[in-house]
Amino acid sequence: MAIKSNSGEGRTRSSLSIIIVVGLCCFFYILGAWQKSGFGKGDSIALQVTKQTGCTNSPNLNFETHHGGSGSLKDIGNSEAKTFKPCGDTYTDYTPCQDQGRAMTFPRENMIYRERHCPPDEEKLYCLIPAPKGYVAPFPWPKSRDYVPYANVPYKSLTVEKAVQNWVQYEGNVFRFPGGGTQFPQGADKYIDQLASVIPIDNGTVRTALDTGCGVCIIYLYISALGLSLFFCPDKKFCPPINWKNNYQAWQRTKEDLEEEQRKIEEIAELLCWEKVSEKAEIAIWRKRINAELCPRRQDETRINICESANPDDVWYKKMEPCINQYPEVNNPEEFAGGELKPFPERLNAIPPRIASSSVPGFSVNSYQEDIKQWRKHVKAYKKINKLLDTGRYRNIMDMNAGLGSFAAAIESPKLWVMNVVPTIAEISTLGVIYERGLIGIYHDWYVFA
Repeated sequence: MAIKSNSGEGRTRSSLSIIIVVGLCCFFYILGAWQKSGFGKGDSIALQVTKQTGCTNSPNLNFETHHGGSGSLKDIGNSEAKTFKPCGDTYTDYTPCQDQGRAMTFPRENMIYRERHCPPDEEKLYCLIPAPKGYVAPFPWPKSRDYVPYANVPYKSLTVEKAVQNWVQYEGNVFRFPGGGTQFPQGADKYIDQLASVIPIDNGTVRTALDTGCGVCIIYLYISALGLSLFFCPDKKFCPPINWKNNYQAWQRTKEDLEEEQRKIEEIAELLCWEKVSEKAEIAIWRKRINAELCPRRQDETRINICESANPDDVWYKKMEPCINQYPEVNNPEEFAGGELKPFPERLNAIPPRIASSSVPGFSVNSYQEDIKQWRKHVKAYKKINKLLDTGRYRNIMDMNAGLGSFAAAIESPKLWVMNVVPTIAEISTLGVIYERGLIGIYHDWYVFA
């Protein structure tokens, strides 16, 4: 009898163990599926914002632009909300204005096919671009600089093409970016140290730089931590043959050819009123002079073609001409043409020269300062609703109707950056003010879909 009792007790324990194991397996399966879906605490914030702001039923929302009324969208607050269905899975990588299929139909002359070409109304898709299957929440900044979930970009071709450059590696379920590359065998940090030895990149004096030949923009990812967040990258089309004396054999070019190429580039730089401040090894640095009085090559205007328009903002979305923009007039050689800019971040909320000189119709110093106050108030309210806003969870934010850029100024943080978009259809251009504040921006009509 004792043996039978022990046998029954063993079966009971065995059954209980099986139930526990099965239960744990189910729990971890569900947990894994939930994590893989990418919908967690960070991602559910969107639902909270939707509920708390009443996005589904807000007939009184003010959708006016911030361009003095010239580009306003009247009566849009009374329009019915539209619901968009998901696009097909084949559109996972679709970017409307950078569609490779459409791009190849444009001329190759002057690299026109590489420019942004937005689809006409009859080709626009009114559906939501789907995320890749298995998409997960991206890593917060700065981890996102070094790691990207493979599920979000499920393509390994770059790891093959860039295998010898130490740029990207596939490890487990992530892509890792070591911060190297053919130009940075010792890492981007060492390269930035070389830059810092010749230019002041950490005191706010230099805010805007042009990297001619940036490759995959590794430098921008590292240098942004020093406050130089505007780092533009035109690759190969304007890449000086710096240090050609040591590299001409590897480039399979002759010394005479490369020397002549650099001579022409130096000449063009002088005509642009750029002053070379340093050339060391692989790095050459030019700085724009403060006014035209300090440009010796510009004195002989027969050699250059000055643009007819004196308005530096009157060049966007027009056919490009081989001309050089005019400098604003100055009274003496020490004066900054167009007005002197404060160091960053002081210049973020200082009075921009365009505002101080009343160059932007409809905006005064008082209205500019009021705009700053209003957006500080708005951002403070946003942060109460979305407590992850300044934690690194969101790295890239787009203000699709930026006005003077005061939203970006109010939310400014080393953990995120804002792309300020100014609609092209606005009669008053404010993009110049955005640049003078040390912010980045573009012209584009994102909000025409409203």
